[in-house]
Amino acid sequence: MRISDIIRQAIEVGERKGWITFDELNEICPGAEVEPEDIERIMQAFSDEGIRLEEE
Repeated sequence: MRISDIIRQAIEVGERKGWITFDELNEICPGAEVEPEDIERIMQAFSDEGIRLEEE
């Protein structure tokens, strides 16, 4: 899965409640190779949308 697809899906989940859990994010990208640059893009997208990343 492309990183842009992962970001789009994660934002869709996060927009509903204002946050997304690590488990939900892992479900969106199972087995995907995520590089450090990709993590930066994901975190920036969350920040831009006002979405927090939560443990539980």
